[in-house]
Amino acid sequence: MFSSGKQLSKSLYILGVSVILLTVYAPYFVSLGPIGGYLVVYGAPILVASLLFGRQIVSKMTKNNKEAFKLTMGSFSLFYVAGVFLAAIAFAIIMQFDSSAQHLIEQPNPALDVSPTVALVMMGVAMLVVGPAEEYLFRGFLFGGLLSIFKGKHWFVLGIVSSLIFSLAHGYYAITYGVVSPIFYIQLTLFGMAMCLAYYWSGGNLVALAVIHGLSDAIGFLGVATTRTVGLTAQGIFLAVGLVFGVFYVLLKKVRINPARISGEPQPQIEQRAH
Repeated sequence: MFSSGKQLSKSLYILGVSVILLTVYAPYFVSLGPIGGYLVVYGAPILVASLLFGRQIVSKMTKNNKEAFKLTMGSFSLFYVAGVFLAAIAFAIIMQFDSSAQHLIEQPNPALDVSPTVALVMMGVAMLVVGPAEEYLFRGFLFGGLLSIFKGKHWFVLGIVSSLIFSLAHGYYAITYGVVSPIFYIQLTLFGMAMCLAYYWSGGNLVALAVIHGLSDAIGFLGVATTRTVGLTAQGIFLAVGLVFGVFYVLLKKVRINPARISGEPQPQIEQRAH
């Protein structure tokens, strides 16, 4: 059961995913409190994932840092824009069938429905806990484990699978937004795909993913801790910088020059990095 650096077995992978999902949904059924909630939701699954696959995750998590940051910033921004576009289409479709969609979409995000003081604290939590923990679990174990099982093949499909699981782990969106929740799950899935792309192309780097993920969440809390204008300005700057990397590094250098990587065709160099 202890991580050995070898290929992950399917049975141990299923065990790890089951623990992640059980702990993620535990707070919906049992009152755990803030500290207990973080220990259960993040602490327990990280311990299990580390026992099962930790050596493989840690051995690659600082690889190609410079490239990884450019990939992560670029892919995050490109997929963010795509998510907004698809979410708008989904909302228009939902509105045709349910007029209550407009009211539901205006509900505050439960994760951001806190006081300014708490939001300030949560900015630090997002950077130091949420970003690193979720990337370790969902990209390092969930996606990285699939890459290990399938020996680096079919990475794009595996990325979709792991990103769907990542999005479904955010159950509070379904509870809060009901019929319009697919809008948020589209965006979460695309966020997951952006992180998977950066993880795969960088050879398994998690440092860049954790930082960008944490910053993205922290900016959301910044708007609550200060003013909405400050939050939107920070988000706009963050997105604009990312789009520069997205266009000139991800699209022009990675996708256009190496189109086979997006098609899912095996790439010997990348496969060696990915498992």
